[in-house]
Amino acid sequence: ELRAEPTRPRRVPEATMGEDAARLAARLVCFGFDGYTPDAHAQEMIAKGCGAVIIFDRNIKSPTQVATLCADLKRLAAPRPLLVMIDQEGGRVRRFRPPQFSDIPAAAAIGACSNPVKAAGATGGVIASELRACHVDMTLAPVLDVNTNPNNAVIGDRSYGSDARVASACGAAFIDALQAGGVAGCAKHWPGHGDTEEDSHDALPASRHGMDRLESVEMAPFRAAISANVASALVAHLLVPAMESGAHRPASCSERCVTYLRKNLRFGDGVVMTDDMEMGALRGIPWPAREGEGGPFESGAVPRAATEGLRAGIDLFLACHTRRLQLDVIEALTIAIERDESAAAKARKARRRLDALCAAYVSAAPPGEFGTPGPTTSVDAVKGTATVAAAMGEPRGRL
Repeated sequence: ELRAEPTRPRRVPEATMGEDAARLAARLVCFGFDGYTPDAHAQEMIAKGCGAVIIFDRNIKSPTQVATLCADLKRLAAPRPLLVMIDQEGGRVRRFRPPQFSDIPAAAAIGACSNPVKAAGATGGVIASELRACHVDMTLAPVLDVNTNPNNAVIGDRSYGSDARVASACGAAFIDALQAGGVAGCAKHWPGHGDTEEDSHDALPASRHGMDRLESVEMAPFRAAISANVASALVAHLLVPAMESGAHRPASCSERCVTYLRKNLRFGDGVVMTDDMEMGALRGIPWPAREGEGGPFESGAVPRAATEGLRAGIDLFLACHTRRLQLDVIEALTIAIERDESAAAKARKARRRLDALCAAYVSAAPPGEFGTPGPTTSVDAVKGTATVAAAMGEPRGRL
């Protein structure tokens, strides 16, 4: 593999005390960027104090290259930890792809095989091995939505199926194996995106079931995940009228929805994050004016959604693509922290939860020079693919 000689990025000193609110705000933001090496955009976000980074296909060429990228991102942030995450579900949502990485099937195929629980566990173990080899600390998986609506294109085969019991058992097995391998899991999309028809990437969908149905179907896999000590949960940009009466307030901005997860499902001080803040679901929300909120922002309603999420009890905000939106979210959170002691207290709690997750799962910056992968293990895609296939056995029929 031929690669250009890397340019050593400049580590920016920690900010002064006068910038504490801005650094606390940035700590709660996960950013994404373009490129195979830490570009100026990535260096800027790390210098501001962002606590996490998410990598996509646009950042990945090979196991050695992505291990080097993640090592360099961690070196830039050192001595503080940097949570590196990825969407590695399997099927159509996988950033590590064959033939260089293992062939991970969609969750629907796992749920339909002869031994879905064993296969889910095998999948979690293989994913953990490959992510750890590349200095990735978390995958935004498993998908715990129960796929009861055949018109739901955004979830579809990303779900283990239409049976909440299968989704619960498979999700728990995946989490057990993944986290035993040293990689943090993420239960998504709370409180259940399986019976919707709109795609939250484009619009604000709704789940209109009553609480009895939500408890027995949509929430059941999340209870199982919490019993399996899942490290984090991701909240959907989704209207849930049975839980939140606000006409335009999605679960990701709802204190009722977040509190229900923490208290009723006993998730406690687990890390709760949003889905990507750049999704279309948030862009058109007509938020009422709030005194001292700041703005207007170039990125419209999204920064306000972040401050509403902070007040709701969200710990980490995913801003996966655009520098301008990332800066606006950090600015909006900074203003809320400076002007609202309640929001500041929520931010400090969020930081403590993130610190605890980092202590459990985030690897330190690897030794070695910039542009090198550091000590790592090889990725055996052939073995990983065979392990999952053997655990799946023969299909047991359609879901």
